[in-house]
Amino acid sequence: MNNITTLLHVILFGDFGLLTLTPRYLFLVLFPIMVFLGVFGQILPKIPFLQKTSPLINQFFYGFIGLGCTTVALASLDYVKSPPMRTRMIWLLILVIPCSSQLAIIATFAAMVTLRVFLVYLFFCFAFMAAIYFLISRIYPLNEGLVKISNDTSSFNLFRIVKEAFLSVAETALPFCGGSVIISIAAHFGILDFISEAFGPFMEGFLHLPKEAASLFVLNILKRDFGSATLLSLAGKGTFDAVQLIVMLMIMTFSVPCFNSSILLIKQQKLPKACLIWLGSLIISILIGKIVSMILSICLS
Repeated sequence: MNNITTLLHVILFGDFGLLTLTPRYLFLVLFPIMVFLGVFGQILPKIPFLQKTSPLINQFFYGFIGLGCTTVALASLDYVKSPPMRTRMIWLLILVIPCSSQLAIIATFAAMVTLRVFLVYLFFCFAFMAAIYFLISRIYPLNEGLVKISNDTSSFNLFRIVKEAFLSVAETALPFCGGSVIISIAAHFGILDFISEAFGPFMEGFLHLPKEAASLFVLNILKRDFGSATLLSLAGKGTFDAVQLIVMLMIMTFSVPCFNSSILLIKQQKLPKACLIWLGSLIISILIGKIVSMILSICLS
């Protein structure tokens, strides 16, 4: 009976609880942002200078949102009417544009290492970002129709904007709650710890990282701020040397979308395509870590 009570407490009030993270994120973060984007879509056509906004400027707008939160930026892609452009922006938001939590991880890293080590990280980071952006641009060329803006500029209907934002959040609520329950159960029964242990030998053998990096990787996937805090804790204990820190941070920078973003990804792209994007970003982040590890090993040998 106590186990059931504990499990229910975790599901309802845990880090990913239905009464903690879920309502706070849906109604205090996502809903206001969706209202703002709806207002933006109504106001933009009324500004003469921006009536012919180029796709590049629109792309910058979504990228700017992504710097705050990848999840919110993914939700805002409901306003993108072109499927290829939506897919392009998804890849850019996941792989190229770091969210605020990832920026916190980078800031944490900068405070722990010398300037030389940090500059090496920045070199690799910008080099891979540029390469990824080039490849995405070739596969999904930038064209018109990035933002879905109504042609009716005669009236401003705030009630309709709020209603559409609420409906969008309501559609997101069910899969988000389902994901929260799954993560809470997995954490309660030690499944997340099991996954971390299973990944340990891979991190040691393929990426030449300590086995503790596996738990850091899993936590970073679930919640970026968990990853940032764990990185600071492990680095403070001397778990990583300078090269391993660079490799680990490269993996975390280009990591798969976090739990919240994954839910939005499934909602928008449906499960099969969302899984392909998720696995693709996972493989890319690991390969980037391997390449950086090999280059640094050759340079330092």
